Amino acid sequence: MKKHNQDAYVKALERRLAATEEENKLLKLKAEAFQTAIQLAEEQFQIPILKKSGTKRSTN
Repeated sequence: MKKHNQDAYVKALERRLAATEEENKLLKLKAEAFQTAIQLAEEQFQIPILKKSGTKRSTN
């Protein structure tokens, strides 16, 4: 009986891992789509949309 519980636990973990990997894949695609949309908007409107790293805020 103990072996059956371990097998069920391993199967549940494998399903959870597969679901997590699929979610990760979709999130990466979503992030890439957002990045592409922002890049296209920046090129089209000639304005920076994302804050560049290392820039300082103006004190106006």
